[in-house]
Amino acid sequence: MERREFLRNFPRVIIIGAVAAHMFMIKAQSSVYEVLTDQPQRKKNPKEILIEMYKEVVELGPYKNEDFIKREFHMELDNDENNSEEHVVFLIQNAGEKEKMIIQVTYFEAKRTRIIKYAKDIKTILCHVKGDEVEIKKCDYSEDEVKSMFPDILQGIRNKKKFLKLIDHKDK
Repeated sequence: MERREFLRNFPRVIIIGAVAAHMFMIKAQSSVYEVLTDQPQRKKNPKEILIEMYKEVVELGPYKNEDFIKREFHMELDNDENNSEEHVVFLIQNAGEKEKMIIQVTYFEAKRTRIIKYAKDIKTILCHVKGDEVEIKKCDYSEDEVKSMFPDILQGIRNKKKFLKLIDHKDK
């Protein structure tokens, strides 16, 4: 009699145990994900991040024989430039007492293959920088978009700088 009852309840115990284990794993994964993705940059004021981006790009300097700075970066989620769908161009030039900084973000979309991508949207940010002060003149993004996008752009800049430093070390 006990054996029948045990066999009748056994599938229920297995199902309940599997569901409980699954729930614990989901909770563990989400808490680990939060720790890994919780970037202090997300809590900063967008203008502070804009100044950091400016400093990082200016540190790279202009290309040879140019009196302005033009640098290109990618925003990536998986650190693979082949999968990036956003291309960011910085143009910085002197404009009297201030420097004029234009940030252009081009969004790409793949049509049939992952290899060929077409530009689907271009957005621009125009600002003036003087020392540690930045004044945004024109921005095609909403405030919420800026808060989520600026840290990603800053990370793209830093990733490219790390890559360039690795190349410099290999050459020497």
